[in-house]
Amino acid sequence: MTSVTGSTDDSLTELLAAYISVWNERDPHARQTLGTEVFTPDAYYVDPNASAQGRPAIDAYVAGWQEQFPGCVFVLGEVSGHHEVARFGWSFGPPGGPPAGTGGDVVVIERGRLSRIYGFFD
Repeated sequence: MTSVTGSTDDSLTELLAAYISVWNERDPHARQTLGTEVFTPDAYYVDPNASAQGRPAIDAYVAGWQEQFPGCVFVLGEVSGHHEVARFGWSFGPPGGPPAGTGGDVVVIERGRLSRIYGFFD
């Protein structure tokens, strides 16, 4: 379940829900199309295991994650944001089952899209 705290609006929650949808979309063409709506062309993603610069590199990382964790999906957690920065929690695991992992991301938003994504694992 998603909850919003702080100075947020519906457009922020919608953007972050679309970001989570990128991670859950298994069809490569649909995922890449969604990625063009979510990420700036030069978006940068980094977490403790990897970094990726640009939409194609981020898509390749997501595809690799999906191969490593078949059948798992992400769920958006609590969202908090102000100005052009937001943070949110997430979990992943089998649909309807207990989470296999949790964490949180901090994102920078430019022109209504994510330009920087900093992922943290719990």
